[in-house]
Amino acid sequence: MGAINPTINTARAQLSGASAALTSLGSGTYVVLGTLTHVTNDPSEVKIEVLTKPGTVSSNKQLVIFAQASLDGTNFESGPTSGTTTTDEPNLRLVGTVPCNTNSTAQRAVMDLSAAYPDGTLPYATKLIAKNETGAALSSTGSDHDVWSAEIWPITA
Repeated sequence: MGAINPTINTARAQLSGASAALTSLGSGTYVVLGTLTHVTNDPSEVKIEVLTKPGTVSSNKQLVIFAQASLDGTNFESGPTSGTTTTDEPNLRLVGTVPCNTNSTAQRAVMDLSAAYPDGTLPYATKLIAKNETGAALSSTGSDHDVWSAEIWPITA
């Protein structure tokens, strides 16, 4: 019996609509980046890559990525998905952050989606949400922003 090694088994896939969602996103504002369905390939992990370009940064200098789980792909956990009201932010699951310490400079980060789930098990589907905490609107150029995913699952060698 061979060793089991985690391997990226799919090419990086662009999350449809994420670029437009991040374009000119105001500071303190939430936005839905898109939804990933995990039930088809049943990956053990999904890598999320986020590209963004802030304006003149201040405040927390970051783009925060959150997740909402769904057991059926239709009904998702509570939490803000638009606007600036933070009351229900504790309901969102933290995936990670993209540090944005340099003004008007593209920033990129790769995150493990399973980090948002305490036992590491991915649900049927995940909705990704971003919150701009850079202190300024993000770049107005669509190509300055994007989100990709890559599924990972064990392969017996």
